[in-house]
Amino acid sequence: MRILSRYLIQRFLAILFYTTIAFIAIFIVVDLIERLDKFLSHDATFTSLFLYYTYYIPYIILLTLPVNMLLSTLFSIGMMAQHNEIIACHSAGISLYRIILPVLTLGLLISIISGAAAEVLVPKTNKKRLDIWRYDIRKEQKQILHVRQRLALQDENNRQIYISSYDGSKKRANQVSIIWMKNERISKRVDAKSMSWDEKNTSWELSDVTERQMSDSGEVIHRQDLYSYSDTKIFPEDLLELQTKPEEMNYAELSRFVDRMLEIGADERKWLVDLYMKISYPFSNFIIVLFGAPLAARKRRSGPALGFAIALLISFIFFLFLRVGQVLGHKGDLEPWLAAWIGNMVFGIGGIIVMIKARK
Repeated sequence: MRILSRYLIQRFLAILFYTTIAFIAIFIVVDLIERLDKFLSHDATFTSLFLYYTYYIPYIILLTLPVNMLLSTLFSIGMMAQHNEIIACHSAGISLYRIILPVLTLGLLISIISGAAAEVLVPKTNKKRLDIWRYDIRKEQKQILHVRQRLALQDENNRQIYISSYDGSKKRANQVSIIWMKNERISKRVDAKSMSWDEKNTSWELSDVTERQMSDSGEVIHRQDLYSYSDTKIFPEDLLELQTKPEEMNYAELSRFVDRMLEIGADERKWLVDLYMKISYPFSNFIIVLFGAPLAARKRRSGPALGFAIALLISFIFFLFLRVGQVLGHKGDLEPWLAAWIGNMVFGIGGIIVMIKARK
């Protein structure tokens, strides 16, 4: 049995190695052709390009690993079926479950390794790659600050802040309203023409202010030129658009960012979906092997070309589920955890059904 397991694992890993190399080459060539005019227009050096695509490789491997795992499963087990090796194993009293157990174990192990790489290695290489693109090739400034429109944030002590526009380069907001809530009613409201960050006092300074105090007896209006708003957990960096992309952050960093979005009352759905996908995507390597192994064990008269076409079709449907789930999660039509796991759930259930119905 050890000989059979070693034989199958060696064949699986050999195919996985060659398909991975092939996809790396394809991705780099396609990306280079797509970006060639941009590289030339920005006078990108050979060193920058070499480093850019070197740092790109770990992300390519992680991205294409489910497809490569499926191809390796279909071809390694499929060749055994084509050469009647599986029938010989059945004749020797070896069940299908025992035959594909090494591949399933390897799929689980690779899922764990890819998850660790996605947490430790890939975010760092992605950040370096995108930094080369942004700062070495496109010559962008290290800090790119954006003007944002119509912000609504939740501050401490039932306070809500509404901002018409915010200029990050000046740390200045226009048309600001701060509302104090008490017993689900507005107890105080401050409207200001502008709000600027005071570095020295670490507080917001509001100008041209109208302050309203609400009570059961009525409303008291008080106007003043300046108003200091220091008792807040909203800082200038919280009003900037996210510069770091999810693929540049590991699970812990993205989790902290999501917690911060929750604290200030921002819409965190998009980042929460991406957070759950930090776990679900590496685990898809095992799911795709679970789905493909019993399919590959069936003997077919067709050659490798059909097996490759089947692998591409299954991969397309799988990634379609992932993408649709991600989009629906970002829009709020699906719960974030369900949006991230729907592809794995569908193919996992399908794999179990196919495994049960497969000839043992």
